[in-house]
Amino acid sequence: MSIPISALADGPADAVRSAACRAPYLARLVELHPDLLIELARLPPETVFEAILQSVRKVGQVSTEDEAMAALRRAKQRAHLMIAAADLSGQWTLEQVTGAMTRLADALLSTALKWAADRADIATDGLFIVALGKMGAGELNYSSDVDLAAFYEPDIFTSGRRGPADTAARLLRQVIKLLEERTADGYVLRTDLRLRPDPSSTPLVVSTRMAELYYESVGQNWERMVWIKARGFAGDLDQSNLFLSKLVPFVWRHHLDYWAINDIHAIKAMINSSADRADLEAPYADVKLGPGGIREIEFFAQTQQLILGGRDPELRCRDTVGALSKLSAKGHTQPQVSDEMISAYRALRHVEHRIQMLQDEQTHTLPKKESLREDVAYLCGLDSLDVFDDAVRQTRQIVHANYLDLFGREARQSQNAIEGNLVFTGVDDDPNTVDTLSNLGFADPSRLIGDIRQWHRGHLPATRTARGRELLTALLPGLLSDMSKTGEPDEAFQRFSVFLARLPSGVQTLAMLLAEEGLRRDVVSTLALAPQLAQTLGRKPYLMEALLQPDQLAGMAVTSDMSFDDAMDGARRHVREQAFLIGFDLLHGRRQARDAGIDYSDLADKTVSAMAQAAEIETARRFGPAPGQWCVTALGKLGGRAMTAKSDLDLMVLYDAPGTEGGSKWFTRFTQRLITALSADTAEGNLYEVDMRLRPSGRAGPVAVSMQSFERYHLSEAWTWEHMALTRLRPIVGSDDLSNEVAELTCDLLAKAPRRDEVTNDVLSMRRRLMREKPGHGLWDMKSGPGGLVDLEFAVQHALLLHEGPYKHVPVIQDAISHLQKTGSFDAAMAVDLKDAYTVLSTLQHLQRLALPGDIVPVDLPSALRSLFARALECGTFAEVETRLLEAKKTVLKIRQERVGSTEGDADLSF
Repeated sequence: MSIPISALADGPADAVRSAACRAPYLARLVELHPDLLIELARLPPETVFEAILQSVRKVGQVSTEDEAMAALRRAKQRAHLMIAAADLSGQWTLEQVTGAMTRLADALLSTALKWAADRADIATDGLFIVALGKMGAGELNYSSDVDLAAFYEPDIFTSGRRGPADTAARLLRQVIKLLEERTADGYVLRTDLRLRPDPSSTPLVVSTRMAELYYESVGQNWERMVWIKARGFAGDLDQSNLFLSKLVPFVWRHHLDYWAINDIHAIKAMINSSADRADLEAPYADVKLGPGGIREIEFFAQTQQLILGGRDPELRCRDTVGALSKLSAKGHTQPQVSDEMISAYRALRHVEHRIQMLQDEQTHTLPKKESLREDVAYLCGLDSLDVFDDAVRQTRQIVHANYLDLFGREARQSQNAIEGNLVFTGVDDDPNTVDTLSNLGFADPSRLIGDIRQWHRGHLPATRTARGRELLTALLPGLLSDMSKTGEPDEAFQRFSVFLARLPSGVQTLAMLLAEEGLRRDVVSTLALAPQLAQTLGRKPYLMEALLQPDQLAGMAVTSDMSFDDAMDGARRHVREQAFLIGFDLLHGRRQARDAGIDYSDLADKTVSAMAQAAEIETARRFGPAPGQWCVTALGKLGGRAMTAKSDLDLMVLYDAPGTEGGSKWFTRFTQRLITALSADTAEGNLYEVDMRLRPSGRAGPVAVSMQSFERYHLSEAWTWEHMALTRLRPIVGSDDLSNEVAELTCDLLAKAPRRDEVTNDVLSMRRRLMREKPGHGLWDMKSGPGGLVDLEFAVQHALLLHEGPYKHVPVIQDAISHLQKTGSFDAAMAVDLKDAYTVLSTLQHLQRLALPGDIVPVDLPSALRSLFARALECGTFAEVETRLLEAKKTVLKIRQERVGSTEGDADLSF
């Protein structure tokens, strides 16, 4: 049985007038646009609709933003009223209604894009927007969000002075504002761009290279379902068609992909859990997301499309009814089942439309209140609420039964649809399993089979229970597949073996890996690609759980009743966990590599603060309270907030204790305890290597420096390189008054530093010395060689020391470059070049130090790690990464040579 939908009246105008008494949204539209009903009384709906679309296109010619926004909103109101009239009168079928809604959205978005681009004088060649979901399929409803993904081809879209990514994002934000901002006339469309590649870490508009790399390397099964309905509609349509053609192998796999069933079924279960979980008997159902709803019909079709469409292009339909019809025609579903699902789909979509006619709300749920549900029934042409409720219930029951039958049947088939065996029982190796593992890239399948066989025999704490072994069996296919995709399957397996062996109990962890597929993939790729993180995870497997609940990690609070040793151990746990999370997120693109220096530095700041507090408490406990003020300052990488995963801490302790005896001794003891707190090995490991050599007189001077000594030394004895170090000095903990005094004094000292030729000669001499001692190791040495970070820092610090007038303290190098541009020391082009080069060098340095124990040898890099570097720099290929790195180094070297001078090592470019 399907839901009987009847016309409210013979004519569109009469039908919408009748509906207005039950639907406040329609009533408002009738009041706003009474002239439209007159038109509908004398003209066919199609004619009226085409005139509305023409009015939308003319909006591109208006001059002001307010005029454009008002015109778009009025056109949307008129279109909704007109479509509702044709719908309620029965003159248009469901497909005509949803098709009109989609054509309207196409016109509104295209016009908004044209208006925004014209006003910004931006050509949209190479820029395009893809419709996904219902909009892509031509199936929009009255209150749909429109699912979009916007892309640009970097070789073609070059408009704007800010670069293609920034220009495209700004343009799209303007389009969204035109459509989404609520005014006196309401809104036009709600846009949703979360279906773009990796939305948490990508810009609003994604380069086609990044997108192609993403789908090639980490695209997931649910994303394949998304792209079934994809359709380019705005901007450069030639480029959108080319882009979609490149995604065909990703969406439509040639081999039957029965493994996708598990993913899709899990997605459906997640959707159900977020919807109203009323059972099939409840009359106030969610007709879209609930059991037996529209989404189950869509999944019924899309699942089979994914499985079968790789071999049969005729099944690659965007629309649901078309897909169901093709599946039946091709013999994949019984004709009766297909007819039932099509009939139910049309009926439930009609009900969904009438729910939304009430208040123009993005809802798909029938009201609990009977009077409101009666309104929906009336809009469907039914006088009896009981008849309506029964019809909806029976329709949903039919849908759900068909849905369960498909998934039950496909789940059984999937057991026999695996290409290759994965058998780890018995005594002898299964030959087909050996072949399967070889094809997955494992070098020694027999050893791997033997190890897994031991796991299954309960030789590890994690698999000693039957539940643990069952979970391992379910996990292994996906786990081994993930290892294969890393490009380093043997390394991943070996490190996973260590990880598994150290689990005290495996059920919780294995269940987590089975339930959280994204986590499983990330953990496996971490084990394969980042030995440093893998070692941490192997030693502390509980960190995996922390990835799902980072707020539950250990804290670093220091209290007066806490022992010094306990404070040290607590800090080590906290830093290990937080550094692991930073590295893990960085490796998997959840945070940008360009921001990692800030993240690592913030963690170090908090750690130094906590350990300084613990050191003060311990020193005061033994020797009495501090006889004055103190502050701990950061220099080097920490001072410039540019720490990496392996950076040392460059610190200096300053104090002010005038008129007291023994002040030097107290602060020396305090500093020694601080160094111990930060660098000593305990049962929980260590924290950082601490370097105090940047204090006055270096190793020969006292570890704690009085303010008087600090000022005197830098006024009369300091070398230029020590002034360079001061440009990155930053107080991080201690007395606020003294910290402010230190900052002010640093500015005064640098303002009085030597100038011109003396500075330039000293800086160049020091660079030459470093080049002799640490000449660098080719292109992938980010720091020491020609054009590396040392050269960039020298160029910036040299310019800072040659300032005119009062010195402004800017220890962060990007801020320093901006400051030097404002003061005229750098022109705009040089500042942009230096910032871009710093982004490239620091990004790659972060990833390099995170993933690898030593220098990079490009030919030895696994493909997945190459992809990681490419994604981080938004490059299409690893070759492009090397090209950008080379250009960055050439740029930095040229600037350093122009500003400071050349060295003998500059010619040794092993690029």
